[in-house]
Amino acid sequence: MFSCHVWFLLSGLIGCTGNSTAAIWFSVPENHHVCLPCGSSGSSDVIWTRQDQEVLVIRRGGYKTNKDCRRYRLMVNGDLCVQHLKESDHGRYRCNQQLVAELQVLTGRDYTVSAGRTLLLPCSGSSKPKQRWFQQREGERREAVLTKYRNGTVKPERGGGRLSFTNDALQIQDLQPEDAGEYVCNGLLQARVTVLAAHAETSSQPPSTSTPPSPAVVTAAPTREDTELQPWTASSAPTEGEDLETPPLCGETIHYASLGRQNWRERPSRSPPEQSHHSVIYSSVVSRPAARAEHKL
Repeated sequence: MFSCHVWFLLSGLIGCTGNSTAAIWFSVPENHHVCLPCGSSGSSDVIWTRQDQEVLVIRRGGYKTNKDCRRYRLMVNGDLCVQHLKESDHGRYRCNQQLVAELQVLTGRDYTVSAGRTLLLPCSGSSKPKQRWFQQREGERREAVLTKYRNGTVKPERGGGRLSFTNDALQIQDLQPEDAGEYVCNGLLQARVTVLAAHAETSSQPPSTSTPPSPAVVTAAPTREDTELQPWTASSAPTEGEDLETPPLCGETIHYASLGRQNWRERPSRSPPEQSHHSVIYSSVVSRPAARAEHKL
């Protein structure tokens, strides 16, 4: 028979306590990667969700869970790096309930991006450590915009401080109409960028290019579909000097975590604790062989 032990129950998702971080509206090509900042939470406990209900990564004390340890890597400081981006990664990302990023995944070479967003352009097809970036606007001559040297030094050549080299890519913050055009790295065409006119709300909440944005606050209790168990695995702490925490081994399921409220109707003998937010329920399943009954002759 099986016995289930509840490790602990949080009365609500972990809340950030320090300075809040303004949400970043990223536009990133597919198959690249991006690291999303969690902000100053002042706590080692972290929970990352997408679209308000999909649990990606949880770290609570010495316990961790990771929906896909090959694609989601949790940094020591709580930031989340999403690897090998695909279209299904589009959406809003929250760290400890705080909206920190909205991600648009770009496909092909022709990109249409709203003004005000942060655009990442990796130098695909070139293995040279030095990267020389050019922009060519329609009807104008090609212009150098940024150089990354072999020693890691980065020299933006225009952009007024909006251009940098971040997430292993040319990063253009607060995208403007003059940023439209073709982008070439080391002689290879990387993208043709079209910049949409900014709307009044673009600086704080740019419109999504595919699915409508989810509400910032979820007021209804999650259904059973929203409380699907997520695999929970334990991994050793990173050794000193490592930037990234060692991801848990895939397939080694030990514990489970659920985003939602406990169904107290199934336990009429207990009174539910007062909860004002969603809960994270952590549990483990331990299999024990049933005792063999002795038969008298």
